[in-house]
Amino acid sequence: MVSIRSLTTILAYAIALCGLLPLFPWLTNAPRIILVLGFLAGIWQDRRGNWPLKPWMQNSAIVPVFIYYLLQYSRSNPVQPVVSVLAIMLAVRLCGEKTARYSLQIHALSLFCLASSSLFDLSPMFLLYLGLLLFLVAIALVLITFYNQDSSICLSMADLRKVVAAALLMPLLSLPLMVFFFPLLPRTQLPLWNYLSSTPGITSGLSDKVEPGIESSIGESGILAFRAEMLNQHRQLYWRGTVFNQMEGNRWIRDRAPHFENPVFTGQTIAQSIYPEPTSSKILIALDRPVSITIKFLKRAPDGVFEYMGSSRKRLSYTAVSAVGGVVASGSSIDRSFYLRLPAAIPARIQQLAADIRRRGRDDLGRLELLESHFRNGGYTYSTRGLPTGEHALEKFLFETKRGHCEFFASSFATLLRSSGVPCRLVGGYLGGEYNELGGYYLVTENMAHVWVEAYIDGRGWLRIDPSSFAENAGNVFAADKSRNLMFRLRLAIDSMNHAWNRTVIPYDFERQIDFVNYVGNRFQGIHPAKTIGSIATYLAVIALFLGLLFAARRKRLLFRSREERILRSFLRRAELDFGIDGGGERRIGLFEIAKESGSEKMMEFVNIYAGAVYRDRRLTDEEYRLLKQIIRDSFVSPSK
Repeated sequence: MVSIRSLTTILAYAIALCGLLPLFPWLTNAPRIILVLGFLAGIWQDRRGNWPLKPWMQNSAIVPVFIYYLLQYSRSNPVQPVVSVLAIMLAVRLCGEKTARYSLQIHALSLFCLASSSLFDLSPMFLLYLGLLLFLVAIALVLITFYNQDSSICLSMADLRKVVAAALLMPLLSLPLMVFFFPLLPRTQLPLWNYLSSTPGITSGLSDKVEPGIESSIGESGILAFRAEMLNQHRQLYWRGTVFNQMEGNRWIRDRAPHFENPVFTGQTIAQSIYPEPTSSKILIALDRPVSITIKFLKRAPDGVFEYMGSSRKRLSYTAVSAVGGVVASGSSIDRSFYLRLPAAIPARIQQLAADIRRRGRDDLGRLELLESHFRNGGYTYSTRGLPTGEHALEKFLFETKRGHCEFFASSFATLLRSSGVPCRLVGGYLGGEYNELGGYYLVTENMAHVWVEAYIDGRGWLRIDPSSFAENAGNVFAADKSRNLMFRLRLAIDSMNHAWNRTVIPYDFERQIDFVNYVGNRFQGIHPAKTIGSIATYLAVIALFLGLLFAARRKRLLFRSREERILRSFLRRAELDFGIDGGGERRIGLFEIAKESGSEKMMEFVNIYAGAVYRDRRLTDEEYRLLKQIIRDSFVSPSK
């Protein structure tokens, strides 16, 4: 037996967890601490069966909290105060006794907290938590109905199963309505907070400038940047974003791109479907180097940079075709002076090294090879910690510390190339990706943001060079193969669910609603009754056969009776014929009573054999069955009568 009071209390905590877990990561520290304390205090009091915190105390405690967050409310900060108040109200309510009234308040506040989490994140986990919460609330409502009548009621396990079945039926009955309303009701493509906030989306790992020497260490973020559907390439991939073509001090920026460049693409091409995460950047990512990108409102630069000029208030998806050879020929000459510009204040040691390379190299390709050799044999290591800083950070990296990340390697390499007379530019994008075999796409995160160099060589075109790959520890840092343990595979499986959610549910906007209505209308206009009935006749026959089999399965006790049932029916018919006793009618008397009333020894013999088997929960043996049939054939009436 299970107490209804205990069940409603446990369900109150479970429902609160369903509402708070999705919201918890987005709360500030104060509401988080109050929530934990509220849970612990509530559990402690419920176990003791004593609630010193009275309702009037709880209501009084909420008032100053409400005033405090009301003063923080502003147009620039409308969401955080509201969700903080909701979370704290739920924590305070959990501290008190779980009466029917307060349990309903906990359910409502939990639902509001769960709905508030959609302001920050629209993932399939929200739907999972919502389904679980509704199911638990349905059970709780059934139990509260009994609890409100008598709080001391206890349920057996059989009764509890009935309650769960009844509660499960309520959300199941709503599924047809959900299916009906799904194509009718719109949904936002980004969390609502992105519409209210002045800074939509996330900040991508791809920056609008390259400036080594700002920080002595670089933090890595595993936030998703984009997904790319394509076949597994089994090689290291470079994803092109933007180009930095001018240097100002230590900073590389993107200036205008010369319009007369004419790239010529040859070799293998790979198609991709790209699904970037919401971001304020308008740069479109694709495999290096993209030949074409298919999307509306596209701006294309001749140096391989594509920008989306439409609204950033929706999730994007586009297709790209890329030539992945790492070399792009040019159908015309380039503006060499543009790609050789340098600031006036280049440190003397850098100029001296560049002059030595220029003197020893016979042409641009020879100078490029000399510079590659210098980096390969110079003892440089890749690191995101202990980085040189300040105005002379590049000089310190090249000649002193020899420790740096991709921005140091690419910036110093490009500076030396230009100083030695070789046209070049920096390319910003991403390196690598984790392939999700379940979803058939690459998963690229912000910590994979990368910078490399493109050098122009007469007769060949633009060559991709990754100076970071010349580091002594590059093999360990950029290893493509990672351990695909169980947790890693589980993470990829969950991400494939997120990807499917973002592809199907989230992008369903007003435009798709119109397409759906037009599709349904066209389908109805093309319906011909005679042809339709003929085309579905086979399906109707299959459905009818299935229903018939289902009916037969449910009625098999009538269609295929056991021999115990058949012999019993024969016994009752014979008793009625020989003695006029209707044992199966309104009287409903037992077998021994029938035999006693008839006074027949044969009938009593039948009953003893039959009851000796069936009443002891076993089947009749073949010998017993044959003997009973023989008794019925011989008649129950003795010859003396």
